[in-house]
Amino acid sequence: MTSATPSALESALLIVGDRWNLQIIRSCFQGARRFQDLRNELSISDAVLAQRLRGLVASGVLRTESYSVSPPRHEYRLTDAGKELWSVFVAMWSWDRRWAPGSPGALGTHLIHLPCGNAVTPVFGCGQCGAIGVTARDTETTLDENDAPRGATRSRRSTATDLGEFRDSTVVLADRWSTFLLAAALLGAHRFSEFKRRLPGISPFTLTERLGVFVETEMLSRAPVAEGAGRHEYLLTPKSFDFFVVFALLNGWAEHSLADGRGGSSGLLITHRACGEPLVPRFTCNCCNQELQRREVEFQTRHSGRGYGAEGTA
Repeated sequence: MTSATPSALESALLIVGDRWNLQIIRSCFQGARRFQDLRNELSISDAVLAQRLRGLVASGVLRTESYSVSPPRHEYRLTDAGKELWSVFVAMWSWDRRWAPGSPGALGTHLIHLPCGNAVTPVFGCGQCGAIGVTARDTETTLDENDAPRGATRSRRSTATDLGEFRDSTVVLADRWSTFLLAAALLGAHRFSEFKRRLPGISPFTLTERLGVFVETEMLSRAPVAEGAGRHEYLLTPKSFDFFVVFALLNGWAEHSLADGRGGSSGLLITHRACGEPLVPRFTCNCCNQELQRREVEFQTRHSGRGYGAEGTA
């Protein structure tokens, strides 16, 4: 029996499992603060933008600050918790560079490590023991079944065509059922019945559709089950294994930013087998081997040289 209150991890998945939320947060990292700036930049309706902003403020990712009394106006700034999503966005960018190099988020964009001045490729590792190059295969997960991610009760409706065209991390995460499906796969679900058990709110039709899209886009591979004629299991691919870094950082963010009142736990423990301790996800610089810090990295575009920092707006 699952808890009526979403776990910290499920809350995090609900926040990022929305296309508009992701785009709003990214725009705030790039310096957008005011309603009209976000509306014009994202080509989003006033009603949808207002709804998403209210949700992001309620979840503690954004805060409001008045800049005009008459008429009353306020702007939206990243909270400390919102700024800590920087590493998740770095992980998404890094995944895009490998698996979606032609996507807008990766094309012509470099991550600069300001202390050494180099354009870097972030190296994922464990901050507990200092190991670098950690992958999903180097870890084991323990899920609190009472806090298991169950899926969204409502989400933006996506068609199979929409999802079938996804090529970058933003769109992988931007459909909530796809987000929860990938999370279930990373946590060990292989068969249709296992996905359905982990995601009780999903209809058989939607689950079949999403699994088909994941196979088509090589996020999962489908293999026949020996003991069942016509039955299949769905296995992680190198492409989806690499997405573990995004998932691990999001889980770490959930634990540090959303777990108050939940016993300080995200609902998922990721253990680094080599040191036997809970994984402390971190990035290091492949040029100087120093840990990447939020205030010390900046995205720059190749042609304009314009940059924006992961510190976001103060």
